Amino acid sequence: MDAGDRCSARDCNESSSARVHARGSPVQGSRRARWLLIFAACLAISGCASHGAGVKQAFGKTLQAVGLKQGEAQSAELPIRLYAGDNLNTGDDGRAAALVVRVYQLREAKRFNEAAFDVFLDERREHDVLGDDLVSVTEFLLTPGKRHEVLESLPDGGTHVGVVALFRAPAPTRWRFTFDTGQTSAEGITVGLHGCAMTTASAGLITKLSTPAHSLSSSRCGPLGR
Repeated sequence: MDAGDRCSARDCNESSSARVHARGSPVQGSRRARWLLIFAACLAISGCASHGAGVKQAFGKTLQAVGLKQGEAQSAELPIRLYAGDNLNTGDDGRAAALVVRVYQLREAKRFNEAAFDVFLDERREHDVLGDDLVSVTEFLLTPGKRHEVLESLPDGGTHVGVVALFRAPAPTRWRFTFDTGQTSAEGITVGLHGCAMTTASAGLITKLSTPAHSLSSSRCGPLGR
């Protein structure tokens, strides 16, 4: 599946990565078309305000026609940007390679933060370990030097967003980031992906690191295993 299936034309203008798999992710409709229809309905019934209940009923039917309900809040969206370096997924052999990156929507972060790297290599095991904490997973395939930008819908009950990069030789503590969605800024989350480690300067990061999250200092690749 192309990245264009997931993000807008603006978002995908400079991206050659692809969303290759999604589990439990909601399908987004045309928001602009829906709100244009609602606006047109408001204009159409504005001259009938004296009819009170009839206007309310007509407006309610219009909302239902575009998949909304009166009083229903729209899902919040979080911009996520994944920027791949030219040395992406090199490990110790110096050869750049494509990288699988997963974005997790989570109800709680504890089990996600405690899971070993190998857990994320097996979908069934991943599901067993994360259990009810897991809301959905979206998987992307990044290529060296490219970037991917997407708007992630935040589900009801979701409190954290996790990012896992399946490096061939992952640096300890730098292959997984966890963000508290209640602490992220309007700019969302930006993650840099390098030879064997991730970086970020985005607000909301709760992953404990021994060095600044925006720096690769002291990051050492693990043994080349993939």
